[in-house]
Amino acid sequence: MGAEHRKFPRRRVEQFVLMMWDNAIIGQCTMLDVSAGGARLKLNGDLTVPDQFTLLLSKIDGRLKRQCVVAWRKEKQIGVRFVAAGVADPPIVKTA
Repeated sequence: MGAEHRKFPRRRVEQFVLMMWDNAIIGQCTMLDVSAGGARLKLNGDLTVPDQFTLLLSKIDGRLKRQCVVAWRKEKQIGVRFVAAGVADPPIVKTA
């Protein structure tokens, strides 16, 4: 196994979360792991995910959310970086 190069330690989770873009829900996915800097998401079905979107972590009231930029895409999973609202670097997209 290779060395760990992440800035933030990640924690394994299996939590259903919602993705939102342009004030509309685009779909549900499963957050597989999370850190202070981002998350790995498993996509459900043939979901099309834009390069930037909002991840709703609390489905009840939508208060807990993170602005995301897609860092990589691979089959039915994507990696996202959390960014401050309104401040998104150009996406760095890596393909397998």
